[in-house]
Amino acid sequence: MNIIAKRFALAIAAAIAALTFVAAPAHATKEKVNVIGVPADLERIEGTKCVFAGVCFSKKRDAYTYDPGVWGMAKFHEGTVTLMDGTVLEGRIAALGKSNDWNFIKRILLVIPTGESDAIYLSSTDALLIAQQTKKELRTYDRYDGAYLRRLVSGDVRLSYNPAAGTSRPLSDFLPAGTIASLSGAVGRQGVIDALKSGRTVGDSLTEGTSAGRALGEALSSIEITEKEYLLYDDRTLQLTAITKANYRPAMEVLFGGCAPLDQNPVKGFLKKYKKIVEAVEYYNATCG
Repeated sequence: MNIIAKRFALAIAAAIAALTFVAAPAHATKEKVNVIGVPADLERIEGTKCVFAGVCFSKKRDAYTYDPGVWGMAKFHEGTVTLMDGTVLEGRIAALGKSNDWNFIKRILLVIPTGESDAIYLSSTDALLIAQQTKKELRTYDRYDGAYLRRLVSGDVRLSYNPAAGTSRPLSDFLPAGTIASLSGAVGRQGVIDALKSGRTVGDSLTEGTSAGRALGEALSSIEITEKEYLLYDDRTLQLTAITKANYRPAMEVLFGGCAPLDQNPVKGFLKKYKKIVEAVEYYNATCG
């Protein structure tokens, strides 16, 4: 793993570790919370007062609310969110998806910053990276075309499910760890919170940062998604490779071919079985990173 990627990974780990020592308000995970920063022009789901499943307008509170205690609703977990300008928010995060999405795709985020009581509404264009610590694991999500995509493997080479298998559309929103780490975070945590409390949205407060983040994303090579299963992204070369059962072996041979220390016995086993792709990428990162 290169030095920039290492520092970035350590920064995320340190932030998550620090959060475990912060006592969040009781209502942060169990009770209904107010949601601020919901765009005024966001259309409500037909026949409801909700702009997203669970995020609904309460006449009694005169505000949008979200109740994580309702069955089927996403729970809040400790974590960090890196916004489009590099600003990092620490606190409790609920990652929400649509009912017809795969569970590794999330559409919006609700974030209760440490020390605050309201949840901030984040759309699919407000953040670049999410690190969420559940009881069992650390979940990492990257922004992708129109949503947030959960990683299967992190490291110099990261692996994700292809969210658009069977369709044809470009995907160019993966950003390298070093690039994300270099963003200034100009708005800052308090600047975002102040903007929200004055009635603005996160997108409003990050106009310049959003433009910068989008430009960086568009600088990467995009590919057409056509019946592919996995996305393999190399943080060092900025190359995105679509992996299918048909091209799995040659693609992995190219990847492993650049690593001299590899023990060829496990590699041969990985190359024979498409379902071993997660183990293969984990082995590569551990051995060649």
